[in-house]
Amino acid sequence: MPLIPQKRERQVYEKMKIRNRKITVRLSEKERKFLGEQADAGGMKIEPYIRELIMGNEVKSRPKEEWAEVVRQVAAVGNNINQIAKNTNMGMEVTANILKEVLEMQKQIWERVKNL
Repeated sequence: MPLIPQKRERQVYEKMKIRNRKITVRLSEKERKFLGEQADAGGMKIEPYIRELIMGNEVKSRPKEEWAEVVRQVAAVGNNINQIAKNTNMGMEVTANILKEVLEMQKQIWERVKNL
């Protein structure tokens, strides 16, 4: 009795069956390098990158690794501002030191963004 492939394996097999046409394209070293860089920027290997282009899909560049850290820092500032607003609404006093800390965090984030 033959084994029935798992769902994921069947999907891969079906895709492989569909892609049975091969096209050979000759590129200069400069063109090949550029193609590889473009695929890398999109977070893809060259073949899937070319397929996306052929199908008319726009391939966007991946954000830089540093952006994740900036997003975390912006979220932290947002959380701090929310806490300040909550405390103010509950009648608590917000000190100048707290506001200076938030302002300093914003300045640090802005400097990082300018350097990206």
